[in-house]
Amino acid sequence: MKRLRNRIIYFTMVAFSVVTVLIIIYAFRHRDADDLVYLIFNSYALLAVILAFLFVLYWQRVRRKRLISEQKRLRHLVGNLTAPAMLWDDDLTLAALNDALCRVAELDPKALPPAEQLVPRLFGMERIDDAAIRDIVLTKNHEYVFPVGEDRQRSIIWNTSAVHTDEEGVTYFLSIGVDLENIRLMESELRSYSKRLAASENRNMLTMELTDVGILLIELKSRKLFPSEKLQRMIGLSGEHWTPEDLRSRVYPMDLALFDRHVQIIRSHVADYMNKTQVLELRVSGADNRYRWYSYRFKALQLADGGGIVIGGSVIDISKEKEKDAQIEQIAYEDAVTAIPNRNKLMMMGQELYLCTRDLAVSYWVIVMDIDRFHLINDTCGYASGNELLRSFADCLKQELTEGGFGARISGDNFALILRDTGDEKLPETVIRHIQKKLAAQAVGKFENRSLTCSAGYARMPQDGSSFEQVMEHAEFALSTGKYASGSITGYTEEMHDTIIRESNLEKELRAALERNELLLYYQPKIALESGAVTGLEALVRWRKADGTMVPPEEFIPVAERTPLIMQITRFVIREACRQAKEWQKKGLPEIVMSVNMSGMDFYQDNVCNVVAGALKKNTLPPRFLEIELTESLALKDIDLTVSRMKQLRILGVQIAMDDFGTGYSSLSYLRSLPFTMLKLDRSFVMHMADDLVVQEIVSAVVRIAKAKGIRTIAEGVETPEQAQQLRLLGCDYVQGFLYGKPMSAEDTEAFIRRNRTERKVY
Repeated sequence: MKRLRNRIIYFTMVAFSVVTVLIIIYAFRHRDADDLVYLIFNSYALLAVILAFLFVLYWQRVRRKRLISEQKRLRHLVGNLTAPAMLWDDDLTLAALNDALCRVAELDPKALPPAEQLVPRLFGMERIDDAAIRDIVLTKNHEYVFPVGEDRQRSIIWNTSAVHTDEEGVTYFLSIGVDLENIRLMESELRSYSKRLAASENRNMLTMELTDVGILLIELKSRKLFPSEKLQRMIGLSGEHWTPEDLRSRVYPMDLALFDRHVQIIRSHVADYMNKTQVLELRVSGADNRYRWYSYRFKALQLADGGGIVIGGSVIDISKEKEKDAQIEQIAYEDAVTAIPNRNKLMMMGQELYLCTRDLAVSYWVIVMDIDRFHLINDTCGYASGNELLRSFADCLKQELTEGGFGARISGDNFALILRDTGDEKLPETVIRHIQKKLAAQAVGKFENRSLTCSAGYARMPQDGSSFEQVMEHAEFALSTGKYASGSITGYTEEMHDTIIRESNLEKELRAALERNELLLYYQPKIALESGAVTGLEALVRWRKADGTMVPPEEFIPVAERTPLIMQITRFVIREACRQAKEWQKKGLPEIVMSVNMSGMDFYQDNVCNVVAGALKKNTLPPRFLEIELTESLALKDIDLTVSRMKQLRILGVQIAMDDFGTGYSSLSYLRSLPFTMLKLDRSFVMHMADDLVVQEIVSAVVRIAKAKGIRTIAEGVETPEQAQQLRLLGCDYVQGFLYGKPMSAEDTEAFIRRNRTERKVY
């Protein structure tokens, strides 16, 4: 796409220059019309041509310079690797080989064939297409055979990763190889010595003769491991034989699951290893008590003269190679902000761990977390402060890691944590609450007076999915299910599966409904208690399918609120409500205020005021006839940002109502700082007002305080004349409820407003 975009820009500028030249030619032929106009016009056109041409040259130069710089950096990285390595691209226009690979392939670095010939040759293929590239990247530890000289062949194991994609859309790959020639010689020596090993009582005889690398032999019958003297010195374990437990005690904690899995497979499926070379890379504590990377390349062999099965192979210290490879891995697998693994690394490690849990009959917890309302930190404190908080949160995660655990930042403010299941069903909640407590303690300094909380969802592996990816999806769904409340902790259950499918399908249908214009507005009247006149309408979104079926809002609104679809719906509601209000005004109906509900995702968007202003301008509706309704809990999530955003809306002239007052923080003190024009009493007050004196006193007090601040009041959920009468006596200004009218279509609402001119009810 980037390549296409850049080409479009380039050819657009060229086309613009050509058209301008044609205009100059045309003007020259008609120069007698007006000399002054002709001179000005041609001067401007000539200047435009020059500027366009200079822009094209500058743009090409910048792009070429950036491309050369990136290629130079990657070439330098390849050149410093000690293992055979090659940098190449998916267009097969570049192939940079380091000295080690040139020696293995017996190629002259100064006279290399073209990349389109060289790359397929080194992978033992006639040609390379997109499918072949995908297989090369995904397949690990596969032996590739390629020709050397005129009549010889060489085997190499390639491990390939994508390391960069430039502005032209060209992807660069780094392939690091393992030359198999020396290893095959070692295998041949192991086989020739197998007979002597079976007959010899002193098994160290073999290892004494091969001391240049570490040798490890495993005799299945006795469960004994026979190390060479070289390996004993490398690991720092003495003795002519070890037990698996001895070696396990030296393995790095995060690699234990991989070690246990290989031990289990060797014991139960040794036939799979017969005459097949396998590779195991682990971090093991060396003789200096520092963890180092070791590669164990081995296969199972049948001993001579009908002896038992022995597993043998070489152990090589690959720490230096790993250190250099870490530069590449950092690009692909480390999060730049927090310096912990990213989603790519998590998915790769997670799938390996999933296989281990299945083979070893153990389980792990997969926890997904995100920082509640993190976007407010970026909006109000700046991205630098947001990154600081992300780093602090990553530190909180690392402190909770246990043996074999793993943590990563998977996107934005989303993090994942993998923990070994110890049999404690409460472990995920316990760990999450520890992290929540540590995060809350960060509310100092620039984060003072801010509620720092995080929500979490978790699932168990392998029980809750057929792959690590599916377990992650289930944990993420558990997180989204509980996101209706800050600081929520939700575990995945099997019952959620049907909900996942149902809501996923509903989301797809809702997205299609927006494209097919299946949404419409219903309106519920707001009545002045003193006069019985309609003074306002609340616009309520409804979904009517093509077959006439109505989908209840309580089904699709919660799904929409968990996705960006809610913003599309809100924009539709605002535009349609403004259009309808203006249409009724043109028809001569009484001027009424149109109320629109706004979600938190909408309200905290930077462009919300532009969306509202645009809808008003398009329909030429005066701002005083539009009212934005915000829930109490939404308005009080971030006081500073809320006040700023509400003031912007008030400057536009839009009215603002606090919806569902009394169901959230219920703090009257906020009425002094928040610029509301209307206070909407929740229906729970109305329901209990008749038989609860305390509720009556609360309503009376709220109404008095609101009037003192110049804020009007309205009660919703009014269904009986007695409720309306009592509210009027308590000083409430407006009411809304089934006593006066249910939500109606635009046609029925218009008829209701016309009848209300002569038919009014006052209680």
